[in-house]
Amino acid sequence: GPGELPLLGPKAGGTYLRLAPGYYYLEYISALIFGRSPAGMAAFVLILSTLTIPVFFFLTRRFFGDRWSFGLTALFTVSEFFVMYGRFAWNPNLIPFFILLGLYALLRATDETEVHPGRWFLLAIASLALATHFHFLVFLAAPTTLVLYLLVKRPRYHVRTWLAAFGIVVALYFPMLLNEIETSGKNLEEFWGAITEKSNRENHLFLEKGIRNVAEHALHAIVITTGFEGADFPSFVIDGRLKWNCPEKCDDGKWFGTLGVVGLVLSLIAFASLLMREEDRRKRDFLILSALWLGVTFTLFLPLSYGTAPRFFLLSGPYFIILVGFIFAALAKFLDGRYSRYIGLGFMVSILVLMLSNLSSLSVRFSELSRAGMEAVENVPDRILKEKIRVTLEQQEKMVDFLEKRSIETGYPIYMFNEPQYRRALKYLISRRGLDNAVLGFDGIYKEGVYYLIVRAQSNLETGLAKYRKSYTVGATTSFGTLLAIELFPLPEVIEGERQDFSKVKPSVSTAPPRYTWNEFFERNSNPLLEEVDPDEAAE
Repeated sequence: GPGELPLLGPKAGGTYLRLAPGYYYLEYISALIFGRSPAGMAAFVLILSTLTIPVFFFLTRRFFGDRWSFGLTALFTVSEFFVMYGRFAWNPNLIPFFILLGLYALLRATDETEVHPGRWFLLAIASLALATHFHFLVFLAAPTTLVLYLLVKRPRYHVRTWLAAFGIVVALYFPMLLNEIETSGKNLEEFWGAITEKSNRENHLFLEKGIRNVAEHALHAIVITTGFEGADFPSFVIDGRLKWNCPEKCDDGKWFGTLGVVGLVLSLIAFASLLMREEDRRKRDFLILSALWLGVTFTLFLPLSYGTAPRFFLLSGPYFIILVGFIFAALAKFLDGRYSRYIGLGFMVSILVLMLSNLSSLSVRFSELSRAGMEAVENVPDRILKEKIRVTLEQQEKMVDFLEKRSIETGYPIYMFNEPQYRRALKYLISRRGLDNAVLGFDGIYKEGVYYLIVRAQSNLETGLAKYRKSYTVGATTSFGTLLAIELFPLPEVIEGERQDFSKVKPSVSTAPPRYTWNEFFERNSNPLLEEVDPDEAAE
């Protein structure tokens, strides 16, 4: 029931800081409507990802005409980057919808011709505040951009509107506030630690980070607008002077990356020229807010430039598509209306070419997914999801069928180890069938057990098996396309007992700050919630 919902949300990557719990609550509502299953809990991501398309159209229409906005929206719709992030449930995947909705509502809220600006302001506050629940960087970027834009525009709302806006923020962060009260601000301590740890993780000079940040933006701009993932860019090491460092792995894609940097710089120049010359108030507001959002996110990415993850660009990625429109809009303004027909034609042709490029990339990726369960699909650069291999649910179900059959044949529990990318999913699917299971090499070695090491088909098998040969003999290998299941048999001298007693397995205690549920908070339980840490997590 709702009383078991937590007061804190998912952990920010690589830290013990927990975000606000909005994502879990949306998952819960989705499950109530669409069913208590993984698909039911993920349905709201599908719906909101689809709704992002019209929101993007209405946002871009604030600056571009209907025809150009339709073209940009068509490109946004087929962008491989956004298509892939709209296909599964993960808290960052909701960022585009709530950010774009918040920015659109904010523009309507500061439009002097708007009939109900206060209502749009409340929608902007609600959307941006909820967006901060989904990623640590949004938690920093959204309030910063909002405050800066309000300082520029200085809108006047009734005091009731300001109080309502404050109430919305308090309501959305009320669960987190209760948890902080109960834990004496433990999560707040992690917040400060996350900021200092992430910014100091890499020992690079400011100029190095700046060059790397520009390169990361350019490379991801290529991915978002074209779907092409093979671009790369040399790193620059400062050792008394700038040094071009391009090892063999970057050599093939360096010219694409260089072209991407040039294209990004030119689009930003076009953007700046529009910002300086635009006189229409409505269009100028769009440019000002765009400049603030891009400027704030670029600045926040700077200390993280050597650890940039693709999901970071869910924050600013839609603007890479908008920059394409800015290039042609700046050209039309520079020519003062001359050759407008040819500029419009060039815009539409460019959009069509970029769409075809993305559709081609999507076709290749979906083809790889369709073949993943039958053959060892070749690894390719993945600048979108960072997947080492393609793995599908159908493929995992077949593997679980195989493991279940072996468990029934022997009457033994299953011990399995595989890579983090799909470890949780396989464990969930096995547990869902009521089969006793544990992590290979983590929960002891027993005489009664079915032991399997699951590895990538294209990995170095001998390297993967090396540490297991001391305790196991290697049995048959079963292929599941991109994955291999290798059966292991424990050596007599390492067996610790006849059979593991799963009824006595105790959950590990997490070192993360305590996280309470609503029931625990109101019962004033003196014992903090001991998060059940999956042995898989500890094994990582």
